[in-house]
Amino acid sequence: MRITRLLTVLAVLAALVAVPSVLAARQRPPSGRLIHTAAAIQAAAPPRYLPHDVALAARPYNDGSPLPRRSVGRVDTAGVRMFASPVLTGGRPMNHPVGQAQYGLALLNTYRLTGDQWFLDMAARQGQRLVLTHVESRGAWWFPYRFDFPLASGLGRTMPAPWYSAMAQGQALSLFTRLAEVTGWARWRVAAAATFASLRLGYRAGAPWAVWRDGNAMLWLEEYPGPVPTASARVLNGHIFATFGVWDYWRSTRSAQAAAIFNDAVTTVRRYALDGFRNRGAASRYSLSAPNTSEKYHLIHTRQLMHLHALTADPVFAAMAETLQTDFPAPVQSARVLFRAGRHIGVMFRGVGDGRVTRRLAVTVSRLAVVPADLRRRIAGQPGYWYHLTAGPLRGYWVLEAAPARASLGPVAAVPYFGLRRVFLAAGTFTAYTAAGSRSISLHRQSSAPAAAAGWIRGLRAVQIGAGPLRGYWLPLSRATTLS
Repeated sequence: MRITRLLTVLAVLAALVAVPSVLAARQRPPSGRLIHTAAAIQAAAPPRYLPHDVALAARPYNDGSPLPRRSVGRVDTAGVRMFASPVLTGGRPMNHPVGQAQYGLALLNTYRLTGDQWFLDMAARQGQRLVLTHVESRGAWWFPYRFDFPLASGLGRTMPAPWYSAMAQGQALSLFTRLAEVTGWARWRVAAAATFASLRLGYRAGAPWAVWRDGNAMLWLEEYPGPVPTASARVLNGHIFATFGVWDYWRSTRSAQAAAIFNDAVTTVRRYALDGFRNRGAASRYSLSAPNTSEKYHLIHTRQLMHLHALTADPVFAAMAETLQTDFPAPVQSARVLFRAGRHIGVMFRGVGDGRVTRRLAVTVSRLAVVPADLRRRIAGQPGYWYHLTAGPLRGYWVLEAAPARASLGPVAAVPYFGLRRVFLAAGTFTAYTAAGSRSISLHRQSSAPAAAAGWIRGLRAVQIGAGPLRGYWLPLSRATTLS
């Protein structure tokens, strides 16, 4: 679709905005006011976390790789992302608001990176579908899931169709806001404003809702609203993705209401991310309403906190991300493990979630050796981090990381910083590493450098230096190298 066809699509959107669908009209209450004061979520306290703008490449959703120039995943004939399940949808493809918003954001990021109009056209199609399928309630736009959805992760209930989610609202808000910026079309701004209105609306029986305050007066942008607010799931990743939408809207409009919601939503993250979701030495919890942990979402939590560090300019969120990263780094790692001369013990376990030992094998290495591994992870009930070797006499065994005897030659489990994080170096001599070698510098007084990423190298916790003589090298952290 060329730009003329895109203009046609957006002209259709203008008509859709002016003339609500029959479905939307059926769900609109008689008053039709944009915000009902009694149901609106008000700011709880003066702002502590003011939203900050960041460089384009550091914005949420702009850290992904470019997509190929073809439709990705399950799509319909228009190239719009769909969802189908033999159990949940009877095999029928159905609209999935989060899937469509996320795909649209990934397409927009690829357009940013490539300038290829095809990706912008396809992103607009995702946004158009959300506009076409929205319903209205209390003057706000909502994006329904029209299939029942049993919640996993120990939550033990089903979301009955139609159901609504603050995560879908927030990611659609990000998509509409960014489409408005790229195209300049006012109708995307109308869609963004109507969607943002939903993130101010609290619980009302029989109506869509997305936000509430818990017993600690903490504001939740609720991914899985319950039949009453206190039955809601309090899912961290969905809450933060919705917060990103509020931030996008603030960035585009400088809305004071958006800044207030952002502050309160971020305050909730500050309150609960470590004291609630954290599972010390393991993956974090998916939800505050169930004890189940999730390795997949733990890694998402870590990256989201790095983004919040940038969006708030507060290093406390980077420190929280580093804590979660240390608890459970990304387990799938292509690593080259350096073995020093000496005796090494390989171990087999009943499973990664059951650390009982089933077999041991000792080998002696006479000189330096490098062995490939495909995993580096925590093993339940065992200390430290373990490499799963894929070659040599210990192939199929796990070995415990122990610097300098056994450790990765290059960086592993790296997570980028999106905001400014600095490492301070005391006077002295420092050695930093890459997979190819090392470099040393001597300092006569305290100095500092920006950190680009956090991870491990040579079995040591380290940060990648972003500028100066050690740029690109990984500097181990110690008492003489501290983060701020």
